[in-house]
Amino acid sequence: MGLLARALLRGFWESDNRGSKALMEAKAVVENHEKLQLEAMTRTYRERRSVLVLMRQLNRLISAIQRHRGVSLAHLAGDGLFMEDVHQVQAQVAKRLLVLRSSVDDFEALVSTREQQNIQHGWNTVTHDWEGDALLENFEYHSFLIDQLLQLDVALGRRLEEPLQVAAGLLQQELYKEDDILPLVCRRMPEQIEQLARIRGLATHAAVVNECDGEHDKKLQYWLQCAERQNRELMQQIDTLEGNLKSNWRTLTELRNYELKLAFFLNTIKKDILHGDCRKADARQLFTLGSEIIEAYVEAVDGGITLLHVRLEDELESWLTQL
Repeated sequence: MGLLARALLRGFWESDNRGSKALMEAKAVVENHEKLQLEAMTRTYRERRSVLVLMRQLNRLISAIQRHRGVSLAHLAGDGLFMEDVHQVQAQVAKRLLVLRSSVDDFEALVSTREQQNIQHGWNTVTHDWEGDALLENFEYHSFLIDQLLQLDVALGRRLEEPLQVAAGLLQQELYKEDDILPLVCRRMPEQIEQLARIRGLATHAAVVNECDGEHDKKLQYWLQCAERQNRELMQQIDTLEGNLKSNWRTLTELRNYELKLAFFLNTIKKDILHGDCRKADARQLFTLGSEIIEAYVEAVDGGITLLHVRLEDELESWLTQL
């Protein structure tokens, strides 16, 4: 082979080698970019799964502490029949607090050390020598802890506001449009549950002592008004929900079935508890009916969290299958 031919072949080979190298480098860049995208999406997806687990745990934990407040008030009023309830619920809350801390990976990234300490301190305050508490003191200790947990629930819910791809940094920032699920799950229903739980606790206490003094009377009247207004607003919102969402969120729409029971519960308190003489009221029946209604709301929150989980899975699947 001549010198010219050899030179031409060497030039072609070197050119082809440079092209292949450039192609390999470009392919590596693309693969690295896809890897980073995959890592970002997976990290955000796992964090959101953990948030939903914690929200479900908080929903049940708050409900248990609310119940503990109710039975504690009844016992402090002098009804020894509630003592067994106090021990059972107290043991349940202690277990739920342990599970909350160990139910997800990277718990400290979602709930700060200070928040954890405040929650544990709040529960320690509730349970320490509680039988020596004054009524209002016991009530406020519980309520302060419940308020902390409700605020934590709202903060966790904010982590779910953006679409999954936006939160993972794979799409540009979008204006957040408030949906129909998060506000109900994180704010409106928990607020209504706490309103009803306060009413249940104070009304049960009044039924035990056969008296509702002026201060408690004013509080109950105000809470009753708030509960009735919030329930009207909630039912109106249920009616305006999109049909598919409504059919998938059965535990929310089933609250319609409790409207008569709720009205009976609230009217019984107005009739038998308010304005002093509570001798007609049965403390155990009042507490049981209130608890049944509250549980329906707690289940509705649970159903909303399930829908949020389904939405998360759908968002991930949509990203995985997009071209």
